[in-house]
Amino acid sequence: MALFYKKNGASRRDRGEGKTALNWLGHDARRARLLEKAEQFSLIQGLIANALQLPVGHACRVVGLEQGTLIIAVPSAAHAAKIRQLTTTIHQLLVARGQQVDEIRIKIQAGLRSASFTEASPMPGQVQDLGEKACDALLELQKNTSNDELARTLARILRKNQARRQS
Repeated sequence: MALFYKKNGASRRDRGEGKTALNWLGHDARRARLLEKAEQFSLIQGLIANALQLPVGHACRVVGLEQGTLIIAVPSAAHAAKIRQLTTTIHQLLVARGQQVDEIRIKIQAGLRSASFTEASPMPGQVQDLGEKACDALLELQKNTSNDELARTLARILRKNQARRQS
């Protein structure tokens, strides 16, 4: 049984509000900033993972970016030492991609697990086609977003996915 709160006498269902997390996040400025920050972390995470060698790059987790200081968590001291050797490379890559990073800090978090790659999951750099439901959801988000940059990005993702399916 779904519970809906009432505000101004009408339930969420009556007002026709969306049920997705993205709709919820986009409803006010504070939540929209949270979504932007998550997208930025994801972008930086992907850039680092793709630029660095497999075990090291995929063991890193972006956990903060405040006032130009990027904080990367790693699972061990060995990973931290390797990342420290590569901070100049990481910094140059991020600045070249338009990220405002002045300093990179490394935190060791022993419980952090590196990404494991099984036969069922693709290796980094290997692209899987999106399923029909995923494509439909991205298309709906593209049509309903007020963020032009997000809409262009989603259109590009959908075009690339369609081209992969056709080839």
